[in-house]
Amino acid sequence: QASTPGAGTGEGPHPACLNRAMPPQPGKAAPAFPVNTAIPVVLTLAIAIGYLGVDLASSLTEPVAGLIPPVAHAGIVMLQAVALVFRHRAPRAVFAVVVLLDLLILATSAGELGIGALAVIVSAYVLARRVKRTTAHIALAVAAVATTICGTSAMLTASAPPLTVLVAASARIALLYALPAVVAEYMTGRDRLAQALREREELAERERRDRAEREIRAERTALARELHDIAGHHLSGIIVSAQAASALTSTDPDRARETLRTLQHNARTALADLRRTVGLLRSDDSDEHAKSVQPPSIDGIDVLVREARARGQRIDYVVNGEQRPLGTLAEIAGYRMVQESLANAARHAPGAPCEVRIDFRDDSVELTVRNDPAPSPGQGTVADPGPRRRYGLSGMEERAELINARLITERESDGGWRNQLTIPIATERSGT
Repeated sequence: QASTPGAGTGEGPHPACLNRAMPPQPGKAAPAFPVNTAIPVVLTLAIAIGYLGVDLASSLTEPVAGLIPPVAHAGIVMLQAVALVFRHRAPRAVFAVVVLLDLLILATSAGELGIGALAVIVSAYVLARRVKRTTAHIALAVAAVATTICGTSAMLTASAPPLTVLVAASARIALLYALPAVVAEYMTGRDRLAQALREREELAERERRDRAEREIRAERTALARELHDIAGHHLSGIIVSAQAASALTSTDPDRARETLRTLQHNARTALADLRRTVGLLRSDDSDEHAKSVQPPSIDGIDVLVREARARGQRIDYVVNGEQRPLGTLAEIAGYRMVQESLANAARHAPGAPCEVRIDFRDDSVELTVRNDPAPSPGQGTVADPGPRRRYGLSGMEERAELINARLITERESDGGWRNQLTIPIATERSGT
């Protein structure tokens, strides 16, 4: 039978997905009458025809007393069968019609005939499944009382023994109304459980998709940070070197050639870093050299400083305290912060003095890169992200958050710029 979510809970009728007619398949005509709807109708008609056939065959040794002939009783059962066709569309009306026809059979057969019971059972079950619990229970109770009164009165009028009358009345209530209500409640509970399981599976699937999407976004963000840091730093150096070489071509050819060699070195370094990054993304990459290259670390900052000096940047490099190794993420974050800061200084404050300072303390490592303002307003501007965060500064913040470090990026009172990353050693060690 069709079912409704919330049946029996006061939430209103709903169809059961397991009992819906299947959609027509290509090349096949959809059935005009579902089998599960036809079975009760066919069985009810079979009862009517069978009762009529028994009567015509005169096989009843003790004919049932009644006010109307057996043909009329069989016709009433057939009317019940017709009503059952519409039980899913109008469960209340069909239930009322079927019960009234059954009462007519009882009243005209001295309460002895039960050939209308199947139709009552089916309609009672559908009513309990498709109608609100309170409404269905009231309708079933009213029908049970009417059936008891009608059947008892008919049997007492026919002088049936009181005990027989009591047993018959109890059996009718249990079979016609109580049993369908119990079965309907059980099936409704199963539907709720199946629905809950489906919802839980759907929720789990959504969580899996969301987790996969978050992982993909995190990987793409990490890749974007890495590519930005690599390309931004090296391309800035290449641009600065190219500009210097262009300016020195006519005045100092030897120095121009040296600058061009530095430019070529920066280009090769950028290409090697990009190959390393791509190699890390491809598990089937056959380039063992790309895989064997170690990730950047704080130890490589002195190389960054030397390369920047070779491009013409004025940089003071200071290291205080005893150097100690950190976790991989912390080493990369420190290196990339200095790399991005030097690239920003070259772009936005060309010619301005810079300072790179690394302080190894007992509980933290502090990396500071600051630059003075540009020597003249026309040469560049300090990198100020304003309301719209730049990719480089956003990458610094994301790396700092990954290692629970503190990042400060701010304009100083003299117009320069300072980036400072403080990495807590205890936190990094506990996380690696």
